[in-house]
Amino acid sequence: MSLSKRIKAADQKRMNSNQYVEPIIPGRPAYMAPSGIDVNADSAIRMSTVYACIRLLGDTISSLPLSAYVRRGRNRLSYASVYGSQPAWVNKPNPEASRVEFYEQIIASLNIHGNAFILTVRDDMDEVQEVYCIHPDDIRIERLGPGEPLIYKMKDTQGSFSRTLTSREMKHIPLFRLPGSMYGLGPIAAARLTIGAAMAADTYAAAYFGNAANPGGVIEVPGELTEEQAGDIGRDWNITHTGPYRAGKIGILSGGAQFRPLTLNAADAQLLEARRFNVEDIARLFRVPLSLLGHPVAGAMSFASVEAQNLSFVQHSLRPLLERIEQSLSELLPEPDGFIKFNLDALLRGTTLERFDAYTKGLREGFLSLNDVRAGEDLAPLGEAGDQYRVPLQNIDAADAPDVGLKLRSEIAASLIQVGFDPKAVTEAVGLPPMAHTGLPSTQLQQISTIDPADPQSVYEVNSREARSEQPHMVLQVPEPTVNVAAPNVTIEPAMVMLESPQVNVEAPNVSVDAPTVNVTNTIERKRVRKKIIRDENNLIVEVIEEFVEGEE
Repeated sequence: MSLSKRIKAADQKRMNSNQYVEPIIPGRPAYMAPSGIDVNADSAIRMSTVYACIRLLGDTISSLPLSAYVRRGRNRLSYASVYGSQPAWVNKPNPEASRVEFYEQIIASLNIHGNAFILTVRDDMDEVQEVYCIHPDDIRIERLGPGEPLIYKMKDTQGSFSRTLTSREMKHIPLFRLPGSMYGLGPIAAARLTIGAAMAADTYAAAYFGNAANPGGVIEVPGELTEEQAGDIGRDWNITHTGPYRAGKIGILSGGAQFRPLTLNAADAQLLEARRFNVEDIARLFRVPLSLLGHPVAGAMSFASVEAQNLSFVQHSLRPLLERIEQSLSELLPEPDGFIKFNLDALLRGTTLERFDAYTKGLREGFLSLNDVRAGEDLAPLGEAGDQYRVPLQNIDAADAPDVGLKLRSEIAASLIQVGFDPKAVTEAVGLPPMAHTGLPSTQLQQISTIDPADPQSVYEVNSREARSEQPHMVLQVPEPTVNVAAPNVTIEPAMVMLESPQVNVEAPNVSVDAPTVNVTNTIERKRVRKKIIRDENNLIVEVIEEFVEGEE
């Protein structure tokens, strides 16, 4: 097979396995989007939004400091502390590019092409000395057979892929690799339709404002015009009115010609709204907050929302890219337990107050020393005194922490001995080493002058008073206390009992009494008594009234 056929077959294989290709439209190139724009890495990077997103990611990551470390169990040691120095390529990848430029190329290659290829240059000891970021168009990935390792074909100066490299010589970092694919899929290849629509809107806007004639419309002329006459009228009109500096000039028509304005303009076509949405759509592809692109969004530009967006940018945009780069570069270290790590804390470099607050907390909690802080601020160390780590409890040197514990146990032992516990048993209880004791109690328990030298332990005995009964005693006469307590004045109010009287309904008897006949002398006036009974509606007697009636019956 000829060289041209092999290159064509490799290109076709790459297209089929790597990129998503839209259906081919008759009359358009294979990689032309339905919008009519040829979308590729070179054309997409010329869009302001795409360029701003890639530049933001590249500048942020390439400016982060990074170092090599070695794992030793649970400890993480700097590579220089174990081997004397870290590999030179970590901070100086190659003579042609600085650290910032090298990692900026990796980020640009990942976000534009979806792949980053790193060529390694090794010495006689098979250790990496230099690393280079190769353009993805100059690399082809092949697999010679099932189960065989991948090999990389690199383009030479004549343009042929004649140089074969192994995975040890060429490191491949894919951005997002689909199952079964050997290449990574980048945002531009995955969203060619979206980016093509945005590019078409930008092209239309540029053409509209560059070629618009105001007033815009068509010229109608009665009758037929020759091609030369139509060309003259159109050319004269365009020369007079086309361009931003001639827009709005007054037109003069003769011979019955009429100018009919067109109703389609930028506002009717919602050109500005479409371009605004395209910015948001492309920013979503690269996971970049709109606030970092200078694209204001109503209701989403407050301090709290912008701060949350910046935190999300670190967690969901920067960290995944950093993890991919760190894992690939860590494999270039000769130490199996070595790894490369970016320091995201450098993002606080512009916020002095937050940075110093973080240092203060690290010093207070004991996981940072003064020299660690001064190294982060590029200040000279303080010597051995600056390497001491302080404990949070007493804010002392970590080496003196055992003395603090010994002091606390001694205070506990002293408190127990003062209340009468045996010193030997106390030292064993609090975990102090065996110590000789004089046998004398503390001065808080007994004055030295009153201690029996022959029997100092007697002060700890309960019956020590009987054992020293021969010693003179002091008798104190204490009179009995007299307590005068006033009699309490108790007032008891009489109890009040309320009893409801029973209600008894008894029918009044009906009594008929005949009036007696009385004979009275003439000197006595004869009177008659008449009783009147009053009843209620229930025929019960309510009242009996007696009346005296004069005269005879």
